[in-house]
Amino acid sequence: MRFVIHLSAVLVCGATNLLAQTGDADALQVIESTRGGRHWVDEKTAPPREPDESLKSFELADELELQLFASEPLVMDPVAITFDPQGRMFAVEYGDYPIGPDEGGEPLSRVVLLEDTDGNGRADKRTVFADKLNFCHSAMPYRGGLLIGEQTRIVHLVDTNGDDVADQRLVLFDGFTPAHPQMQIGNPRWGIDNQIYLNYGPGKITSAATGDKVVTMPRKDFVFDPQTMKFFADGGWGQFGNTVDRWGNRFYCTNRNPIITTSFTPDVATRNPYYTISKTSYDVAASGSDSRVYPLIKMKSNYLSHAGTHTAACGVTAYTGDLLGKDSHGREYQDSVFVCEPIGHLVTRSLIRRDGGGLTAQRAEEKTDFLASSDPWFRPASLATGPDGALYLADMYRLWVEHPKFLPPEIAAKLDWRAGEDRGRIYRISRKNSAEVKFSPATTTSERIAMLSHKNGWNQFMGQQLIVEAQEVSARSGLQKLLRESDRPSARLHALWTLIGLMS
Repeated sequence: MRFVIHLSAVLVCGATNLLAQTGDADALQVIESTRGGRHWVDEKTAPPREPDESLKSFELADELELQLFASEPLVMDPVAITFDPQGRMFAVEYGDYPIGPDEGGEPLSRVVLLEDTDGNGRADKRTVFADKLNFCHSAMPYRGGLLIGEQTRIVHLVDTNGDDVADQRLVLFDGFTPAHPQMQIGNPRWGIDNQIYLNYGPGKITSAATGDKVVTMPRKDFVFDPQTMKFFADGGWGQFGNTVDRWGNRFYCTNRNPIITTSFTPDVATRNPYYTISKTSYDVAASGSDSRVYPLIKMKSNYLSHAGTHTAACGVTAYTGDLLGKDSHGREYQDSVFVCEPIGHLVTRSLIRRDGGGLTAQRAEEKTDFLASSDPWFRPASLATGPDGALYLADMYRLWVEHPKFLPPEIAAKLDWRAGEDRGRIYRISRKNSAEVKFSPATTTSERIAMLSHKNGWNQFMGQQLIVEAQEVSARSGLQKLLRESDRPSARLHALWTLIGLMS
């Protein structure tokens, strides 16, 4: 902050001299160029690094290790990762970002299946599950396939013949209004309450559930019930980032607000006509100029005043796994929420705490971030907890991740917006010397009930989702037993909500 204030003072002093020497128009142009952070546009940029070389650029806590799981040509432009009930990794490649295909061209986004067939810890097989997706940047497992957001609609991708390629694309909801590639319908997540939450759902929505009746939705996040397909608006809205922690709290983000949560849904906020609730969401973490990041290299932000703060917060992720254990201060990583900052080439970590009736986030370390790189092409987009309990990171690996609409046309025209489109990396973060975890898919009702007691929250949520999706009423007695007898609070929580999901 001292740097920003000091530089601002220099600019003000310099402005006086410029006005005297060059006149109003020229002086203001120079001032705006610097204040806007655009002085870096003409700077020489370093070339991209090969995956193993880039791996050397990272700083991470001593008790953890970073491993390369996949890189080009197996994966390109990855911005999101999800795992299906079989434990298989699917990566979403955002090839459309930021300006889409050339005029008349087909959509460039894809979902790919990445597999490690020889067990050496690195992916060696790529299968394109679905291509030619229109500005698709996220996915989640859903009813034997994947649920995606595709700019203006929510689509269910299904492979019906077992060849790992989606041959059905079922449009569930249509008519969403995108703002720009970072702010559109997407990031579907299964909530603890058995509803599916997605970021940013304004529009005039049609669906089979409404008989094609048009329903106008506000500028809020979008929620639907996968059993009835009824939908409604959440109390807040996010851009690219949506997550649910092990206790069922949902967090989302905007570029300057790294961790947000909903306090009241619209139906609750309007329940009492004699009491007005004006704010239905709030910042859990410090935002804007109060947020702090500590990059290893200079941030090339569109605004100089954003340097040292979150300016492109995205991919907010609550870690629910059990593999990372505790940090050097004895604090559980499971209580952490991570946020990507691609402009700063880093990932922040915050600890979530209860504060009266609300939640608050505290930086895990005062002046360092969870993970940071000195490679200017490293662009973390999102993270995901894996079936093995590790934390996986999607690195888009682009030279530029700003959107041209936020720059003056003459500046945007100078940048190669496609630089790096043929590259991308996915990293696995685990505890050093941790034992290898083998995941076995649950194929029976009893095995799915057992998942609710697992120490890895990914298993708990997946077990709950599978039972509720299939409406396995035969699970009720086992769930009731788990609810009564388990000594694990999170297991009882999932048992309770799974039972509620079977009552609908």
